[in-house]
Amino acid sequence: MQNTLGRPRLVQDKSFYRLLFTLAVPVTLQNIVVFLTQMLDTVMLGELGDVAVSASSLANQPFFIFNMLTFGLGSGAAVLAAQYWGMRRIGPIKVILTLIIRFSVAAGVLLTVIAFLFPEQIMSIFISDPEVIEAGSSYLRIICWAYTFFGFANVVYVCIRSVEAVKVATVSNLAALVVNASLNYILIFGKLGLPAMGIRGAALATLIARLVEFSIAFVYMAFVDKRLRIRFRDFLSFDRRLLRDLMTVSTPVMLNEVMWALGTSMQARLLGQMGKNVVAANSIVSVVQQLSTVAVFGVASASAVIIGKSIGEGDMQKARDRGYTFKWISLVFGVCVFGLIALLRNVAVDFYNVSAETKALAYQMIYVAAVVGFFVSISGISIVGILRGGGDTKFSLMAEMCTLWFLAVPLAYFAAFVLHWPPVAVFAVMKIDEPAKAIVCAIRLHGTRWIRNVTRSDLKLDADAPAE
Repeated sequence: MQNTLGRPRLVQDKSFYRLLFTLAVPVTLQNIVVFLTQMLDTVMLGELGDVAVSASSLANQPFFIFNMLTFGLGSGAAVLAAQYWGMRRIGPIKVILTLIIRFSVAAGVLLTVIAFLFPEQIMSIFISDPEVIEAGSSYLRIICWAYTFFGFANVVYVCIRSVEAVKVATVSNLAALVVNASLNYILIFGKLGLPAMGIRGAALATLIARLVEFSIAFVYMAFVDKRLRIRFRDFLSFDRRLLRDLMTVSTPVMLNEVMWALGTSMQARLLGQMGKNVVAANSIVSVVQQLSTVAVFGVASASAVIIGKSIGEGDMQKARDRGYTFKWISLVFGVCVFGLIALLRNVAVDFYNVSAETKALAYQMIYVAAVVGFFVSISGISIVGILRGGGDTKFSLMAEMCTLWFLAVPLAYFAAFVLHWPPVAVFAVMKIDEPAKAIVCAIRLHGTRWIRNVTRSDLKLDADAPAE
């Protein structure tokens, strides 16, 4: 069938752009709220100096990896769910969602135990500075209790995007932002008669905010949602074929996210060995890049749902046309990201109370981040959106793995410890995987091999019912 598809065309149907807007805007707002939460932590801890900023940044690496693990589980499940949603099959989606909730909760419990028992050992992986290790360990012992609750909420919110339920995650993250910001101010600096807890206060505030997110996700799923109507008995349901399909589709996505997170952590370790000023500068630049790309990943999430739904409906030409259109949209967003990062350069760096050396490094690194941001738009929408929505998860994994682990990571270590290049040059080499991924994805999307129907038409489930 794919070989008989016509040439791709730009979509001109207004309903397509209305659907894109409807799906992308709430996810973008959600990403902005998540970004603001992270930024407030960094800004408030920045008042305590470079040690606090560096310690919290490195102590959050286990959470970052777990975040990518659960995001990978949810995204892989969403590939299947979006295509079943196009078929109007609810039963398989319910089984898929309850399966990944069980997986994420189990992983969260395991990581919590490891982080609570061995915080110093985890911190020493990334940096040798004893002051940073001590501060980071105190942060890690508190924040680790948030992993399980976050894992539950994260997979729920990521997966239900595939059935076009996107507003609840924005509400949840907004509530968490208000809680986190208020408690950060109170607990870090000791307001309202409470003792100043410093970096431990930031960890406790984040933990409480994650509990709020979990509570909203649980209440929504149990009492509010009318699309899936998940009940406790659904957690007892099981289908071997769906589990096999989930592992086939979701495992590459999960490995993709985890290996990307591990690669990023390896890069964080490299920067940690170059000094705490470099770590702090990278934290500032990362915040700017995340802010500038929030809309990119909103579009990426929307494109995965839209393309997956088209394939589930059986219209492969529509899927190809939409993928082609999203390719051009990624270029437009890439130019916007470049301009936004360049525009925010002075305002963002001057916002932080850090040393002059850290600021100087951040100023230089932001120029690199602006160029990289253009390619992040292309690779992000291609991998997270088009290819995953099309069911081409194995190729996405190979593109990410090869460019990061066989190119960016080894070249960065070579530049840092063999060539002894300055931090900004090493930072540039670290990001070389983004343009490489953009090129590889453009080649893949030129054909039709990325369009894959990963559903089963012969599933008979008691929970199955037409979607309302």
